[in-house]
Amino acid sequence: MKQKMNYLTYIIAGIRKKPGRNLATIFCFAFIAASIFSGQFLMAGAARSVDQGLSRTGADIAVVPTRYLIHLGAAGPDNTMAIVRIEPTSYRIPVETMDMIRTVAGITAASPQLYVSTLDLPEIAPMPVDIYGIDPETDFAIQPWLKAPLKAPLGPGEVIAGNSIPGKVSSTIPIAGNEYTIVGKLDPTQSGIDHTLFFRMEDASTLASTDGVFRPDSPRINPGEINAVLIRIGPEPDWFRTSGTLDFKPSYPGFIKDVIRKQFEPTYATAIGRHYAITPMSEEITGIPDFLSIISGIVVVAAFPLIALIAAMVAHERQHEIGLLRALGAKRRIIAVLVISEASFLALIGGILGVTASILVFFLLDPSGILAPALQVSFRMPGWTEAGVIAVLAVLIVLAIGSIASLYPAYQSSRMNPYEAIQRGGN
Repeated sequence: MKQKMNYLTYIIAGIRKKPGRNLATIFCFAFIAASIFSGQFLMAGAARSVDQGLSRTGADIAVVPTRYLIHLGAAGPDNTMAIVRIEPTSYRIPVETMDMIRTVAGITAASPQLYVSTLDLPEIAPMPVDIYGIDPETDFAIQPWLKAPLKAPLGPGEVIAGNSIPGKVSSTIPIAGNEYTIVGKLDPTQSGIDHTLFFRMEDASTLASTDGVFRPDSPRINPGEINAVLIRIGPEPDWFRTSGTLDFKPSYPGFIKDVIRKQFEPTYATAIGRHYAITPMSEEITGIPDFLSIISGIVVVAAFPLIALIAAMVAHERQHEIGLLRALGAKRRIIAVLVISEASFLALIGGILGVTASILVFFLLDPSGILAPALQVSFRMPGWTEAGVIAVLAVLIVLAIGSIASLYPAYQSSRMNPYEAIQRGGN
C-alpha cells in the first residue's frame, strides 16, 4: 500500500535536525530581505519627499498687472523666491487673460488667484488675516502645501487655512456674518501664506461684495477680475535644446516668459519669473533611484552563490537520507522538490522576519525624527499600502533567490546513486 510523502513534515524534521545551521540560513535570508526592503523603502520615502518638494515650488511664471512691478520694488520682475501666492495688492487683470495665456505652447498649467482683502478678525486670529480666492480645479501652488489631502474638492462655504490660523479641520470660523468650515490646513511656510484663508473663487467674490470687507477708500473688485495667473511650464523640448547659441540663449522658462510678455506689453499685464529652473534639478534627482536600484540588484546577484553553497551543504549532509528515500522508491523529481522546498521554506521564513524587523525599525524611528538627519536627505515615510507592496516584493525576491539558487544542488541530489549516497552519508 502506497503512502504519499508529507513534504512539510520532512522539511521541518530536517530543519530541527540541524537548528544552528538552519537558523544561520534564515538569518542570511532575513538580511537579504531586510537589505532589499530597506533600500526600496528609503528610495520610496526619498522620492515622496522629492515629489512633494517639487510640487511645492509653486509657479514658474506669474502673469500680473504691469503696476504690480512697482509693488515688487527692488525684487524686480524676476526673483529667487518660489511663486506660491501672489502678494496682496489692489492691482488686477481681467480673467480673460487666461484664455490668451493658454494659447502659448509649453504651458502645462495655469491657475488664477484673487486677493480680496486683509481683515482684522480677533475672534479667529491675533494677527490680520489675508483673504484669497483660488480655483481648486486648476490650483497647483497652494494645495500641495496641505498637511493632508482634501477628502473632496474645495466646496462652497469651505476654506483652506494657513498654518498660523487657529482652528482644526472640520471646525467653523465666522467671517462677515457667514460661517465657513476649515477643510484643510497648510504646513508652515514662514511667509504670509501662514496667515491666509483660501476660498473658492465664487466664495471669494461673494465675500468681496459683503459690507465691511473693504475699507471705504479701497477699490472694489469688479466681476471677472483677478490679481494674477500662475503658470507652470513643461520640460524643455528637444527643438529648444538644439536652437540658438550658448552665449545668448535664454533658459526655457525665460523664453516662455518673453513670449508671454510680448503678447501683453505694453498693455495692462506682464510676466514675472524666478532665476532658477526646477526641471534640471528634477531630472538629476530622478536619476538617484536608478542608481540605488542597481546597487540593490548587485546585492541580489551576490546572494545567489551564497545561497547555492548553503543548499549544496544541506544536500551533502542529507546524502544518507536521500539514498534511503531513493532506495525506497522515491523518484528523482521528488528528491529535487524536497531540496528546493526546504530552501524555499527557509527563504520564506527569513524573508518575513527580515521585512518585519525592517518595518518595525523604520516606524519606530520615524516619530522621533531620526531618519532624515541620519540619512542626510529629506525623507517622507511611505504609506502602509506602498510599504506593503515593497514588503511583498522583497519576500518574493528572497523566495526566488532561495528557489533558483537551490536548483543545481537539487539536480545533483536527484542524480545520486542510492547505494553510494547511503554509503557516503553513513561515513
